[in-house]
Amino acid sequence: MFALLERLCFALRHVVSGVVILLFTVMMISVLVQVGGRYVFNYSIAQATEIATFSQIWLVLMGAGVAVAKGQHVAIDMLPAQLPLPLARVALIAIALVITAFLATLAWGSLPLLKMGSFQSSPALRMPMKYVYLCLPFGAGYMVLELLLSVIQRWDNPFPPPEPDAEEAL
Repeated sequence: MFALLERLCFALRHVVSGVVILLFTVMMISVLVQVGGRYVFNYSIAQATEIATFSQIWLVLMGAGVAVAKGQHVAIDMLPAQLPLPLARVALIAIALVITAFLATLAWGSLPLLKMGSFQSSPALRMPMKYVYLCLPFGAGYMVLELLLSVIQRWDNPFPPPEPDAEEAL
C-alpha cells in the first residue's frame, strides 16, 4: 500500500511540478504583455490581467502541494524535535490531523463557490469561474496526499534537522 502511494505521489509530483512551471511562465508572459501594452501602446489589456491573476491563483495552490512534498513549508518544530520518539510521533500525527482538518474545511467550503462559479463568468475572458475555483479542492487534495506520504516517510524520524540545498552547500 505504501509503495503504491509513493509511486502515485511521485508521478503526480512530476505532473504538478510541470504545471507549476507552466503556470509561472504563463503568468510572467501575461504580466509582460500587460506592462508592454500599458506603457508602450498606452492600452490596458484586460485579458492579460485576468490570465496572470488566474495563473497565480492556481500556481499558489498547486505550488503549496509541491512545498509540502519538499518539506519547505514554514514550521516551528523546535519543541517537537526535542521529544522522545513516541511523543514525537504523536506530535507528528497531531500536526498532520490539524492541517488535514484545515484542508478538508477549505475543500468543503469551496463547494458552494464552485456551484456559484458555474453561473459566473470572468469579465474579460468570459470563462466560467468554476475553472478558477477548482484550484481549491484540487490543491487541498494534493496537499493532503503529500502530507500523508510525508507522515509515513518521517515515521522513524518525525522531525529531522533541515538538509541544506545544493546551492546552500556551495
